[in-house]
Amino acid sequence: MNHYSIINPASIQENMMNNIEVIKQMIPLYLGQGVEDFKALEVAIESQDHSDIKSKAHHIKPTMQYLGATDLRMKFQDLEDKAAAEEPMADILDLFENIKNDFHLAMAELEDYQTKLH
Repeated sequence: MNHYSIINPASIQENMMNNIEVIKQMIPLYLGQGVEDFKALEVAIESQDHSDIKSKAHHIKPTMQYLGATDLRMKFQDLEDKAAAEEPMADILDLFENIKNDFHLAMAELEDYQTKLH
């Protein structure tokens, strides 16, 4: 099994009861919805709307949990907390840039994992 830096295939399998067919059905949904949700978060960030950032970050966390991307889920939690506390946008933007790289890597890893399912 390949080593991924963000996602955890063992967690994905465990969350899907080790049912490869279910995993094959769910990955495209995670990829599609994950990217859509992230775009919505980017819009909230651009709008500098603390309440919207909090909501969008919260919405993405369960997907990260299913993917076994625990560290990334914690970063989304941190982003949600910073937005809830209405911390300065500069701090939120710094964290978001860090999250953005990890998120895109997670989606790339998920696509790679998808190609290896038999």
